[in-house]
This record gives sequence, C-alpha cells and structure tokens, in this order.
Amino acid sequence: MSITKKMLFFVSMLVILPMMALLLISSLVLDSQLEKSALSYLNVATKIFQNSFNSRQQEMENTSEMMVKELQIKNAMEIIDIEILSKKALEFKEVYNYLDFVYFLDQEQELILSTVPLKNLKTPSINNMLEISLKNNRAVSSLQVLELEDLFFPNSSEYNRYKIDVFQGDNGAKTYLTKCLASLTVTPIYKEDNLLGYFIIGDILNNDNYFPQVYTESIKDSYLAISIDGIRITSNIRSPIKADFIGSSIPTPLDLESPMDFHYGRVNIDDEIHLYLDIPLLDYQENIIAILGVGIPEHRFYNLMNTNQHIISIVAAICLVVTLIIGRKTGEKLTRPIVEATKLAEQISAGKKDIVLEESLLLGGNDETTILLQTFKKMADDLNKSEQKINSYLEELHQINQEQEVLTEQLQLLNNELEEKVVARTQDLREAITALKKADQVKSLFMANMSHELRTPLNAIICSSEALRDGLFGSLNEKQKKYIDNIFNSSTHLLQLINDILDISKIEAGKMTLSLGIYPISEIVHNSFDIVKSLAYRKNIEVSFDLNPPDFKIKVDAKKLKQILYNLLSNAVKFTPENGKVEVKITKFENVIKILVKDNGIGIKDEDQEKVFVEFEQVDSSYEKEYEGTGLGLPLTKKLVEMHGGEIHLHSKPNEGTEVLITLPIDID
Repeated sequence: MSITKKMLFFVSMLVILPMMALLLISSLVLDSQLEKSALSYLNVATKIFQNSFNSRQQEMENTSEMMVKELQIKNAMEIIDIEILSKKALEFKEVYNYLDFVYFLDQEQELILSTVPLKNLKTPSINNMLEISLKNNRAVSSLQVLELEDLFFPNSSEYNRYKIDVFQGDNGAKTYLTKCLASLTVTPIYKEDNLLGYFIIGDILNNDNYFPQVYTESIKDSYLAISIDGIRITSNIRSPIKADFIGSSIPTPLDLESPMDFHYGRVNIDDEIHLYLDIPLLDYQENIIAILGVGIPEHRFYNLMNTNQHIISIVAAICLVVTLIIGRKTGEKLTRPIVEATKLAEQISAGKKDIVLEESLLLGGNDETTILLQTFKKMADDLNKSEQKINSYLEELHQINQEQEVLTEQLQLLNNELEEKVVARTQDLREAITALKKADQVKSLFMANMSHELRTPLNAIICSSEALRDGLFGSLNEKQKKYIDNIFNSSTHLLQLINDILDISKIEAGKMTLSLGIYPISEIVHNSFDIVKSLAYRKNIEVSFDLNPPDFKIKVDAKKLKQILYNLLSNAVKFTPENGKVEVKITKFENVIKILVKDNGIGIKDEDQEKVFVEFEQVDSSYEKEYEGTGLGLPLTKKLVEMHGGEIHLHSKPNEGTEVLITLPIDID
C-alpha cells in the first residue's frame, strides 16, 4: 500500500470523518442563525435611511410652503421682480445648502430665474409634478430620474459634476452614466386664489455622500449605496484596497418587474465577504426608479458564533492531541522520506548545483515518495543546465547592448545631417512646386493623347481575350479560363479608366462638344439600365422607374445623358447590399427636368461627400473596396451635367442610403 493510501486511511478513521461531521452540523446551525440575524439587521438599516430621507423631503416641503406664503414673494411674482426673486432664491439656497438648484416658473410654466443655468425644464416627470401640485394646491415631493442632457448644458460644470464615471475594468473604455436621481419639490404660488407661478427646488443625489455618511454614523461599520440602471451613483462602500465604488455595478440588478421587493445575498468585495440587501426606491406614483442597497462585512456577525466555535475548538484540540500521541510512532516511519524530500527542496531553492542524496532513498521502490525524490533530483540537474544557458545569454545580451549604444551615437550624427538636408530639400521642393504647376498645364493634353494611343491596343486585347474566353479557338482548361478572365476584366477596367480620363481631359481642354438632338427620355433611361441590370438581378436588387409624365422628349446629347445615367445607376447598384432597392424618379417641371436616383445602400459620411466629385478620390469604405473603381465616375458625371447647363446635388447618410438629384434644362421646339 502506498504512503498516500496509508495516511488517508489512518487520518480518515481517527480524525477527519468525525471532525467533518461535527463541523458540518455546527456550520448549518450557525449559518441559519447568521442569515436570520443579518437579514433582520439590514431591514432595520433600510428603515433608518428611509426615515432620514423622508425627514429631508418633509423639510423641503415645509420650507417651500413657507417660502411661497411670504407676501414679498407673492408681490414679486405678480410683477415679475427679478431682483427680489433672485435675492430670495439665493438666500433660500444659502440656508438649505444641500439644494442643487432653485428656480421660479410663471403661470405659463416658463422660467423666470434659476440659481444655476438650466437647459430644459419641460421634462415629462417635472410636468407631471406641476400638474399634481396644481391639482392638490400644495407642495409635491418625489424622487425622479432625470437625463442630465435635458437638465443641464453638455460639458457645463453642473453636467460634469453629476455625471457618473462608469467603472469598466482596467482595460475598459471610459463611459458615463448621464442620468441623475433627484429629490424634487414643486410648490404652486397663489395670491388671492390667482395662480402666479411655481417654486421648484431640487437635491441631486449623484456623487453626494450626505446620506451614506449619515447612515454610517447611525450604524457603524455598515455602508449604503444608491443606484440607477444597475450603476451606483452614491456610495460609501469600503474594501481592504478600495474606497470609491461610485460608478460600479451592483452585484445582482433588481428585477423591476419581479413580485419580490428586495434582494438579499453575499458579495465578495476585494476578498472581503459582505452581506447586502437591495430594496427599490419609488417615486410619488409608486413607480420603481432606483435601488437602495445596504450592507455590512460578514465578520460583524461572527460574535453570534463565538460560543459554538469555542466548543468546537476544544473538541478539535482534544482530538488533535490524541491523534498526535497515537501517530507519533507511526509518523516517524512514514514521514522520513517526506522530510528528506523537504531537505532536497531547500537545497534546490538555495541554488546548490550538486544535490547530495542517499542512494538508498532513490532505490527505495516505486512508491510516490521515491518517485518524488527522483523527480526533484532530475529537476535540480535541469536547473543547473538552464542556469548555464541563461548566463551565456546574458553575456550575449550585454554585448548587444554595447553595440546598440554605439549605433545610437551614430544615429544621432545621422539625424543632425538629416536636418541639414531637410532644410536644403525644402528649398528644392519650393522650386519643384513651381515647376509642377507649369507641368500641370500640359498634363491634360498629355493624358488625352496617351489615353487615345492606349485604347487601340486595349481594344485588341479585349477582343482577343473575349474570343479565347468564348472558345472560338478551342476549349480552355480551368487555369487558362481564370487567366483569360483576369486579362478581360483588367483590360475592360483599364479601358473604362482611359475613357473617363480622355473625357475629363477633353472637357478640361475645352475640346468636347455636345451633339444635341430630341430624344424620348424613357428610351435613354431604359437603355442605361440595360447595361447594369445583370448586376442588379444578380444581387436581387429591386430597381423601379417613375416618369412623370410617363414619356416626353428632351433636347440633349443622348450619348452623354446615357453615360450620366449609367454612372449613377452603376454606383447605386454597386454600393447597395443584396435584396436592396434603387428608385429612379424623373419629373418634368415647366422648362426643366429633374432626375432623382435613390438607393438604400451603405451611404457616404458627411466629411466624404465633397470628395466624390474630385478626380481619383474614393471614399474609404470597407464595402467599396469589394469593387474596383476609378474615382472618375461622379467627377465626369458632374462635368457632363454642367456641359448641359444643369446642376447635380448629392445627399447621403451612412447605412441609410444616397440620393443624387440632377436638374437639366428642356429645350424643345
């Protein structure tokens, strides 16, 4: 039998099994007592907070009633005396310094004055309280959850004071809770049964430690936290390593739809177990709007178990003494190999390279202790070899470090030389810019001539590759088809680019003219769609046409108008996802025609919408990169529209779609 089995059998029979039974029974009894005591204790704690909070709200109601009954306030409200009202509001806030805002409204609920800048006072919750106070003819107090963006101006001192930094962990992005929990009191102001206005005061609980401190002063070593949307907005929780838990998540968010009105449990806060109780906080309409949490470290309740723990400790001590007496003799025999293993481990930890062991210990058999000693010996030998390798590596590293220092000095010298060269090159660049401006004047002519010369061989390549692909000279294998397709597609794309460049160059050089004629608009539209309909059908995109009137004639260059419509339809279909929709609406208004092409595709960012009309500019979109583009389609379209005396406008929103509107004059005899 191995030593492990011998020790397990011996200890289990004499000590472990009886003590485990005793500990299990005592733990069940103590846990039951602890749970009942803790829950009762925390229930009392919540009532202490509610009494404190109700006292504060009652004070706000009473003082508001007294304020609006002052004759000076009534007279000032009647004539809207801003100076007196402002003075009274500041005096009131100075006396009750826990208030975060004080303001007056007239009988139309419009702001007269406020002690702090307020953005919007007509929130649904405040409007409801105004109606209730007017109906009951008295002050109304309630907790309310308000959006900071509705109450204060963004990035104002008040907004930044009450927003909550939400804790996201060490690597989390910084986010904020922009809601606040406020205790509001709304009081109507009357003079001889005539409504003059309203007096409203508020105490915002975000980042306010008043109630947690008052609570802890009443219940030592306990804590309080208030949360909305599962995030603590005020708290005095303390842990062994942290003192600020505002912005952290509560352990178990309370289900606001659950029939249970509390949640009790344990939570581990930085290796310290806390007992906690969460209950809902209600507004004046009995709606749950926030969560109140109270808690206390578990060791506060250990006093309840001291007596039983002493009894268990005495019994355990007696058992241990008996065990030591009985096991002394057998332990010496069983533990000698373990003692030797400990000595071996100490030699290894001390860094000794040559480990000395008795041969008899290594040859003692196949039990676990002998295997352990053999493993330790092998580990020591391996560590010795590893240490030698590490020392060799450190020497190499030191040498490399010295070489890097030399390189650093050389780099510094090169940097100084580079700065001198930069100054010289800057002057050269200024001269080069002047030369480039002159060269730009001949660019258009060169591009036009070059594009013209390139089209002839490209057309030959396209025709040849198309003939090969169609099998006119015999069948091709898959690899040959792949290469021929690449040649055909690349040549077609390049020819399109050259045609666009040639057209733009002709327009810029003033060599392009219009060949005007009178054509049915419907024929031009459908001919343009025929070119792109295969792509539309392949992506299952619905393309609809709406002509009003159904058909009419227009005096234009039909080829160029067809090119305009092709560019717009091609872009709409290309950048619309599968199962999307493209709409074409053409409407005649007196002497002009309006062409609208609309899609529900990926859209264009606001900052990129000007770029699309610049030559060779493409929007940086992951979806666009799935398609080849020249960056010349819309710039060429714009120039062709302007040649017809028209205008083009683009409106787009990301992920919603794009609208392009073209306006052209109609010239019909």
